[in-house]
Amino acid sequence: MKVIPYLNFPGNTEEVLNHYQKVFNGTISDLNRFGESLPAEANYSDKIMHARLSFDDNMLMFSDGMPGQPVDHGNGIYLSIGLTDEVQARSVFDQLAEGGNVTMPMEKQFWGASFGQVTDRYGVSWMINCEL
Repeated sequence: MKVIPYLNFPGNTEEVLNHYQKVFNGTISDLNRFGESLPAEANYSDKIMHARLSFDDNMLMFSDGMPGQPVDHGNGIYLSIGLTDEVQARSVFDQLAEGGNVTMPMEKQFWGASFGQVTDRYGVSWMINCEL
């Protein structure tokens, strides 16, 4: 069994997907647009109905959501990334923090790891933990 987060965005999924592809050095696959499968409003036909980003042994799925349904990321869920390379952890943290809001700087913690929290420029909250 594996939990696979499915992230919805308010019409900017392509931008988000390309940014996360860079951050995580991932591969985009199964990209489908609303206009390819469903009759869609003219301004929504090029929006992403479904896409996948794979990196290492992970997957995130994405959509622009259904037209007219608002997207609210809230503050109840964080995506947590576990790493063992400090340079990579710092790079991921810094790229996610660019244009976002650092809620806890990346620093060494009492449990022996470097850890930081950030809400990125797209409203997604992340925890970065690097075991040393």
